[in-house]
Amino acid sequence: MGIRKSKKLRTTFIEYVISLGILIIALMLVNYLIFIVVSIGVYPANYSEKMIQKNFEDLKNSPKVTMDLLTPMCSFGVYSEDGQFLYGNFSSRDKKINWDNYIGGKGTRGLSNYITIIHRTEGILIINYPLKMEYKSETLRRVLPNAELTIVVIFFIELIAIIILWSNRFSKKINRELKTLLLATEKIKEQDLDFNVDRSNINEIDAVLQGIDNMKDSLKIALEKQWLVEQQRKEQISALAHDIKTPLTIVKGNAGLLNETDMTEEQKSYCNYIEESSIQMEKYLQNLLAITKKEIENNGPNEIIYIGKLVNSLRKQGEALGKIKDININWNIDIEEDLYIKGHVCELERAFMNIITNAVDFSPSNSTITINGTIDNFKLIIQVIDQGKGFSKKMLKYGKEQFFMENESRTKTGHHGLGLYIANSIITKHNGELILSNNKSGGGAVMIKLPICIY
Repeated sequence: MGIRKSKKLRTTFIEYVISLGILIIALMLVNYLIFIVVSIGVYPANYSEKMIQKNFEDLKNSPKVTMDLLTPMCSFGVYSEDGQFLYGNFSSRDKKINWDNYIGGKGTRGLSNYITIIHRTEGILIINYPLKMEYKSETLRRVLPNAELTIVVIFFIELIAIIILWSNRFSKKINRELKTLLLATEKIKEQDLDFNVDRSNINEIDAVLQGIDNMKDSLKIALEKQWLVEQQRKEQISALAHDIKTPLTIVKGNAGLLNETDMTEEQKSYCNYIEESSIQMEKYLQNLLAITKKEIENNGPNEIIYIGKLVNSLRKQGEALGKIKDININWNIDIEEDLYIKGHVCELERAFMNIITNAVDFSPSNSTITINGTIDNFKLIIQVIDQGKGFSKKMLKYGKEQFFMENESRTKTGHHGLGLYIANSIITKHNGELILSNNKSGGGAVMIKLPICIY
């Protein structure tokens, strides 16, 4: 991180306000010079008054008063001593009004029009002139509002433009500082933690960036530790799978040898269960080894699995499992033969057997496990209901999470909080849903929903 001189956001804002104030004052001075001092395009407010003062003697003594001695904004009238209008450019209405104002001694007419009286030899000269800024162009005087109002409007337009432009400049400056913040968060979002967090010229943003930098370093260390733990776990799983293969081969071989001896039909069925379960375990171990070595690509479901065939396989495995605790498994599944699922048959069998095994493990001996199956809205719905104690509130909420166990003592019975997690992972992978609940009559209930296909 480089070294820069930074300042507080308050200081930056004060600098913005001061600089904007200076610009506004400069704008006022420029407008004053243009419209008041130089008077570009307009007459000063006292222009008519000055012209009257300048030409006062000519207005008093000349044989006849003409507009050459006055400004275009002036109007005049020459009256006799008894008030008779002799000549001038007053309108018919103004002739009487201006004479009445003279008689009444008034020096103004309205807010900005003034009256000047000059006594001449042949009568009285009354001049009506404005004391306000006017356009030099007669067309502009006729079309536009008065010059003073126009100048005020122009000033406010300039003022708004300066505020907008200067605010945009200030906004761009702040955005440049915030970009370093956004860049850091985007890098972390992309899980790229090998970068240097830049510094900001604003203290508050710089403090946030330093916090992000510390968080990034801590996150990197945590992820590296997690990666190391995951690697060790994979190595341990791989080693354990290899170790299990040897005793499993022995079990499978001895079951085959037993099958060749003279046994009762019941004993032969037990040996068949052992051989079939051993084959199933070998498949699981092969998949487990492949996963730890990243040999299986997650291309999604691609096998056609007939539901009837899948249920028959689960029925055989489930019944063999139930005999261990004298548990009766009641299958209420009646599904058409042409229905099938797309997926990995080995994974789905593993998911369903994890759920059935979980039900057997936590059901009392000589109880019944009910497995219901139906089709609803193009979904296969299978529900496994046991007669155990059911799920606690905590289990209902976190039971599908990896390594979650309601009671740590369960590990002594061989449970490690993986059964429901693995089942949920496989079901989710197949675009399905696993739902935990409790049966109204007691016991836990696990519902699986999977999308089906129909010919």
